[in-house]
This record gives sequence, structure tokens and C-alpha cells, in this order.
Amino acid sequence: MDSCGRATAPDQSLFVSVVIPAYNCAPSLEKCLSSLFAQTYPRDRYEIVVVDDGSTDNTAEIAQSRARAWSGRLSVICKANGGPASARNAGVTATDGDVDVVAFIDSDCVAEPDWLACLVERLATTSASGVGGPLLNMVAPGWISQDLHAAQFYRHRGRHDKVDYLVAANVAFRRAALEEVGGFSRRTGVWGEDADLSFRLLQSGHTLLLAQQGIVTHYGSQTSLRGFVKELYRYGYGSGVLSRDWPRSRQSGVQLIRHLGAVVVSPALALSYARRAGMLQALSFCPLIALEHASFCVGLLRASVGRSRRANAGGDGGRDAGGEAGYERSGREYHSGHTQ
Repeated sequence: MDSCGRATAPDQSLFVSVVIPAYNCAPSLEKCLSSLFAQTYPRDRYEIVVVDDGSTDNTAEIAQSRARAWSGRLSVICKANGGPASARNAGVTATDGDVDVVAFIDSDCVAEPDWLACLVERLATTSASGVGGPLLNMVAPGWISQDLHAAQFYRHRGRHDKVDYLVAANVAFRRAALEEVGGFSRRTGVWGEDADLSFRLLQSGHTLLLAQQGIVTHYGSQTSLRGFVKELYRYGYGSGVLSRDWPRSRQSGVQLIRHLGAVVVSPALALSYARRAGMLQALSFCPLIALEHASFCVGLLRASVGRSRRANAGGDGGRDAGGEAGYERSGREYHSGHTQ
């Protein structure tokens, strides 16, 4: 039995590009790259693409230094800041035509050695167009990080035993499926692009699955109250901008009702964390849970108001620009000397 839970040897013929969106992540990028260098997947069957999204620290220099020291294929793309969706699209654009699968991981994550092998095996043995692997969250000291961990905030979402959407910190897609739907949203300053991509793939008839193996550990939990509020506001705003073509259960009005309701029942939600955090600590999360959902609602309402104003002014009402014109092409590229 191999690490992916199979008695037979996995299919390792598919060529994979691993794309890492990187912005001011010099401290964490080295650990992420080291974990990718140690993959059990054949080294001649995968490449790594780091997209430096306009960093102001030495993120690009670290990636270039690691590229020179590694015998595999590693490219570094430098581009103006455009957000994680823009960086991921630029990474896909930079890959060669012989790429079968594009895997995504975040710069504050570390992959287990069998990560690629397990995700590719799941794709190779099914008709799925996308697969998400287990995402573990490393708890940082502090009230907010512990709340996010107890809530299992960093995870793929599912409903009725089916994938609702996959989180881009640990996921792999068939390149053909990504190209069919135009990749990630190109709306500037909008978060929630991984959920949006999943919804568009599902609505186009594609299947998304979960893999039981292929673990990625996330080290970048929020630790400040300001960052926590800002992150949830961004998710709410992104949902308000992108949700026009989402399933009915994810439309702005439905989400607003759901999250306002969560504010009201936040004490009950806090109690549901007791098994993972203990009763007293779970109760201490009550104000954070209310703040989480309230911040999401504020972002959602702002996006909805802005969309209505644009519609009244004769604009498109906020319809997403993604999925219609392919990927943007921007930035300059640095290749490892080992790249063919």
C-alpha cells in the first residue's frame, strides 16, 4: 500500500506545473519551496512557477537563488501587483503547452512529500477536473488564530457529500478545464477567487473531488484583530462582486441573510467549538464570531451598493470579467539554469 492508499503503483506520467503566488513572503517562501523540492513525484514530471506579485521585500531574490541551487525546473515571474488571482493566472500562462495538470499552493504553506503524487493520482484515476487535498492549519499563538483553528476556517467546503468549492492553497486542476473557463477572476482587488473558480467549473459540468491524502500545512493564520476584520471584509466584498453568476444558494441576498443570522446566533456557534477548543475558550470566541460575520456582511453590502450604482449609471452591474478573454500576459521571467 502506497502513501496515497493504493495497492498499485500510481500513474506518474502527467506533467504538472506547481504555481505559487508570492507577495512579500520572503520568510515563508523558502520552507514552501523546500517542501516542493522534496516531492516523491518524479522530478522530470513537474515544474515550479513562483509568481512574484510586485513584492517590496526580497521574495523574488530568494526564489531566484533557490532556482539556481535546484536541479529541477523552477521559473520566477515578476509582475506588477494585481492580487493572488492575477498571480495565479500569470503562472498558468507561463507554463508550457505540454502541461497536463496545474497545482496551486500558497507561499505560507508546506506540502508533505507525497502531496503531488496523491493529487495527481486522484485526477488520473477519476474523471474529475479538480482535486483538493487535506489542509491542516498550524495554530499561531493568540486569540484570533485559535478561533480560526477551532472554526476550521482554512478548509475546502462541501455540501450534501459534494464539493462546494476548493481552496487554492492545496488544489490541482486539469489545465484544459482551467482554460475552458478562463482561469481565475480578473477583477482587481477582489478576494474569493478560488470559490468563484470552483462555482464556474461546476456550472460548466466539471466534477470536483477531495483527496484523502496529499496534506498541506498552512502557517499563515491571522493574528491581529485588524487583519482579521480586513480579511473577512475582503471575502464579503469579493462575494458581493463575483456572486452574480454563482448558484442561487450563494447569491448576495442569501449570503447576507445567512451571515446576519450567524451574528445573532454567535453564542451557539461558539459552543459548537467546545469539542475542539474546550468550553471556556469556545465561549471566549463569541465576539470574534459575531465580528467575523458582521465584517463579511459589511463587505457584501458595499459590493452590492457599488454594483447597483454601476448598473444605474449604465455599466455592467459588476459582472465578472473573468472567463471570457483568457489569461493576462504580463511580467518578466527568470528561469533556473536547469530549465530546458
